[in-house]
Amino acid sequence: MRNLLLGIALIAAPVGMFAGAHAILLPSTVTAQTAGATAPADSGPSLGDMSAFAAIITDVQSISATGDFTAAEQRITDFEAAWDAAAGRLRPVNATYWGNVDIAADAALDALRAGKPEAAFVGTTLADLQAELADPARMPGAAPVAAMASVAGVSTTDANDRALPCEVMLKDLSGRLATATVPAGTMTQISGLQAKALERCNADDDARADAFAAQALALVPASL
Repeated sequence: MRNLLLGIALIAAPVGMFAGAHAILLPSTVTAQTAGATAPADSGPSLGDMSAFAAIITDVQSISATGDFTAAEQRITDFEAAWDAAAGRLRPVNATYWGNVDIAADAALDALRAGKPEAAFVGTTLADLQAELADPARMPGAAPVAAMASVAGVSTTDANDRALPCEVMLKDLSGRLATATVPAGTMTQISGLQAKALERCNADDDARADAFAAQALALVPASL
């Protein structure tokens, strides 16, 4: 039902935009997301010792807590390089578990690389990544996430401080894009964020879907 609603909500989006968004959503990521949503906790061999990766993210959390997101982004790039270098070894061991960590890592990277990183969202995504490193069997975003009133200056909650339905956020994004003139470089960023919002929305993760959609909305130029 949620997928059907999303299809209806997004029908007005430009075809080219969705082509870009789906190109960014790699098949391996989608497969990992689907597998992670249904796999039991004992669905295969362990990825092994994740302590080296966790130590880097601990550094990133400490740096982020000071508000120096530039330095935090630089440090998480060390994690990204190490994680990518290990992919050829870890993914064949357990593609589902590797995918769970990879999804959480992407969210943390995007949060820190946003034009104006939101401290609360950065903290949430880093905590989620740490949780995945500690237990890769856990589906990303499985722990409750407190909704934030706004991300990148865009409201993501209703009057009762509950996360807005992600379908609403995605429909708003599609509507804004239909009337805006967006530079190609910015459109690439928006499409990537939109793809991640759709992915998390399909996983019933409204809070994170809203956060990605809000970051995308913040990049859309105001219509003249």
